Amino acid sequence: MSETAPPPLFRIAAPGERICFWGAPAHVGAHASLAAGLAATGANTGNLFIGHGLFHGTDCAQKAFHPGFGAIPPERLHEHFDRVFVPASNFVGNGVDLTEHAAYFAKAKVPIFCFGLGSQIRPGEKPALKPGTERMLRLMGERGSIGVRGAFTAQVLWDMGIRDVSIVGCPSLLGLRAETLQRLGRAVPARDKVALNLSNNVRRHALHPEPMRLSENGLFQRLLGENAYYVLQNEQPEMEFLAAMAAGDNRAATAAAQNVAALFGISASRDDLRTFLERRVRIFFSVDDWVGCMQTMTVSIGSRFHGNIAALLAGVPALFLVHDMRTRELCELLRVPHLLLDRPVAAEEILDRAAEADYRPFLAQLGRLTMEWRLFLRRNGLDIAMHADPSEVAPAAAA
Repeated sequence: MSETAPPPLFRIAAPGERICFWGAPAHVGAHASLAAGLAATGANTGNLFIGHGLFHGTDCAQKAFHPGFGAIPPERLHEHFDRVFVPASNFVGNGVDLTEHAAYFAKAKVPIFCFGLGSQIRPGEKPALKPGTERMLRLMGERGSIGVRGAFTAQVLWDMGIRDVSIVGCPSLLGLRAETLQRLGRAVPARDKVALNLSNNVRRHALHPEPMRLSENGLFQRLLGENAYYVLQNEQPEMEFLAAMAAGDNRAATAAAQNVAALFGISASRDDLRTFLERRVRIFFSVDDWVGCMQTMTVSIGSRFHGNIAALLAGVPALFLVHDMRTRELCELLRVPHLLLDRPVAAEEILDRAAEADYRPFLAQLGRLTMEWRLFLRRNGLDIAMHADPSEVAPAAAA
């Protein structure tokens, strides 16, 4: 994006404060390989939207990501920073271990502001959090109101006895601009140039794994023949294919293509598959580059929440394919067009639903969400600065 682009609609105001960021990253530096770049994102490029949204959406005297627990003793953190901002991801999960982080921040003498906390626990699943993870969650609750992604995560924390929570969605939305909403309000979804994102490597976590597999496979197969681009976030076989192509290793590329074909239930000998993988697969390690690419698309479809957020930040309509509670609670809160994969959904039905995507409910909801953000920030001793009223940016679309 241009440095002269209009400012985002929303800014978190922390005048005079020195803010330490710890959590999802905002940027990735130079990296020698795709694997190294992915590791720098926290193993999922979608995390960049969380960190980028909160970091660049905050106005303060000084801000920086934490240099590492060995660089600043926790007892002296307050000498360098006045507050810790946590751009959070799916910390509320039975496999997450935040023991080291809890031990560090418990000794620090600064408030903690957490925005975007989500749960990886499935409905009916009994929480079995690591002791250190539960300690970190309780610590954040003691130091301020926790901003959670949706009602499901709020309920999980409530059942744990953590009650000071605010349902605020994801900080990636802090990147919205007036021109974005105006474009989104006018946009008509079309198949002219489709951005595709999928979660084929996490199907075991789905609410309905088999319907998800059949739906994603059918959509992938259907879009091989369309003007479509497949945007990755951390899909290993696809990334191995890109790495092999970059290295000029045709044998490794062929093996990776066979693994991709097996995942999507198609023949590895199909010429259109190899052509698609060679020409139509993308991965981004920069939010600005990702959003810039999305600005050339006419619609985004897929089960990756932040893959579709990239489209919304570009003013391009998206259809969210919901496969887990993390995506579902966000889609329900934001009132974005979404389709629950609780049954096998034919590719044509998905494409038809995408063509009908209506963003008037989202634009209307944004005004209500802004008020919740204002209350959330003030509960944490912060404020919100508005460069425009979202309810007035695209009045015809939000009516």
